[in-house]
Amino acid sequence: MCFFIFYITIFLSAFPYYGKCDCRKEDLLCDYKNLERAPFDIPRENISILDLTGNNFKVLNDQSVRGIPDNVERLILSHCNITEIHPGALVQLENTKLLHLDNNHIKYLPQNIFAKENKLEALSLMYNSLMKIHPRAFVYLQNLQELDLRGNKLEEIDKRVLEPLLNLRILYLQNNQIKYVGASNFPTIPLEKLSLVDNKIINLERSAFSNLGELRNLFLSHNQLEKLKNGTFLNLGYLEALTLNKNYIKQIEIAVFQDVPILQSLQLKTMFEMCSSALHVRNCYPKGDGISNQEHMLAKPILRICVWVMGAIGCTGNVVVLLGRHFAPTNNVVHSLYLRNLAFSDLLMGVYLFIIAGEDLNYRGVYLRYQWAWRHSFVCKLCGFLSTLSCESSVLILSLVTWDRFVSVTQPLARKQPSPKTAAATLLLLWCIATLVAFAPITPLGSDYFGDEFYGNNGVCLSLHIHEPYAKGWQYSAVMFILINTMALIFISYAYLRMINEIRASGVACRSTRQSQDRDKVAQRFGIIVLTDCLCWVPVIAVKLIALAVDFE
Repeated sequence: MCFFIFYITIFLSAFPYYGKCDCRKEDLLCDYKNLERAPFDIPRENISILDLTGNNFKVLNDQSVRGIPDNVERLILSHCNITEIHPGALVQLENTKLLHLDNNHIKYLPQNIFAKENKLEALSLMYNSLMKIHPRAFVYLQNLQELDLRGNKLEEIDKRVLEPLLNLRILYLQNNQIKYVGASNFPTIPLEKLSLVDNKIINLERSAFSNLGELRNLFLSHNQLEKLKNGTFLNLGYLEALTLNKNYIKQIEIAVFQDVPILQSLQLKTMFEMCSSALHVRNCYPKGDGISNQEHMLAKPILRICVWVMGAIGCTGNVVVLLGRHFAPTNNVVHSLYLRNLAFSDLLMGVYLFIIAGEDLNYRGVYLRYQWAWRHSFVCKLCGFLSTLSCESSVLILSLVTWDRFVSVTQPLARKQPSPKTAAATLLLLWCIATLVAFAPITPLGSDYFGDEFYGNNGVCLSLHIHEPYAKGWQYSAVMFILINTMALIFISYAYLRMINEIRASGVACRSTRQSQDRDKVAQRFGIIVLTDCLCWVPVIAVKLIALAVDFE
């Protein structure tokens, strides 16, 4: 009888398969057939890959998989609406090497799912709803080399789950809800690639990966790390690639990367300055921030030239204006006072540019080694103060000048020109406001809100915060560069358009009068000033808005 059954089996296997599934050489495609269990008419021989994607198994037990040949090397059960796996469900798959259980709704893995003797080398459980794995779920998977658990809801790494995986080389745990990684989470296994990307890891304990001595690639990006402590990467002597970008790292202890002597690639967050903690790493990213790089404070030659040229023009031109307005006789004292204050405001920006240009020469070729000391220095804070004072005072004074001209042009008979004392008092008030705004970030009282890098956030000590839009004090920066500048821009644009209309209207009535010509010249002169300032403000406002929008989560 046994001989007869064996003979019939051999006889039937010689004929092509004509069941529900599509046969392509050694691949049997049973995908999207609305099956609730594996078909019993699947050939028992010459099937290498069995694809059951997109069916409706729901529960995986010994009955639902009984029709699967025990010699299938690759079994695909993706998108099968599986919600539950029973113990012993896959014990018959002794020869399967690759098993795909991804994109289902599995919440729990019980114990003893697999056969004691199996050849499974790769297991994919990604994009399920796994919240817990029994400590003995993988107990017989000594041959497993790759385990994919990404896209689940795991909150911790259980050492007992991984202990039986004596040959595991690759482990994907990204896109889970893991908050903590310590030395007790990983057993001693020959892991070479570990991904913990896109979790909620706040803290890495010292010696967190010390049991993974053969690790070569470690991915920790898109977490919530704020600090890296010495000893975090202890015993990772073979580590070659490490990613830490898209975290909130503010502090890296000085010896944290000394435990990874052959590290070849290090991906940090947007601040390239942190590469100073890993000078032995050949490829540390990012290389720069568009302004500075690892060699120079001003990375591009064109940028250095522009800083020197603009500094020279800013200082020379505004000194000439100040001296000219001081010594030259004038009939309009208030108008001259406004222009002198505006020139002094712009002169401060020229001084700032000269200081930056000089410091660039000082750190040329060695910037990365000294960037921290520079960004936390008194001179950098002074540069930040000068640039902010110049910017804010310029905005306020230009708004005042525009208001004065606006009233003079639109209501020439309704209001007298302010006296020099009144104008001086108004200007003093505006300078006090601008000074207070610029000085607030460097006062001890504001250290909790602004931190110690409000001006030292970048190599040129600007408070614009383009590369880290949501750094400490970002709301203050946004109000300065977006709200105040935008309001001033709208007001000045409106006032100037009104003045043009008034001048044109009055010019029609008194086209030949000297008063009309004088008005026209005054409006044109201030129009040029307004236009140039607007051309400066609009890009700044736009860049700040884009930075906030792009980095918003």
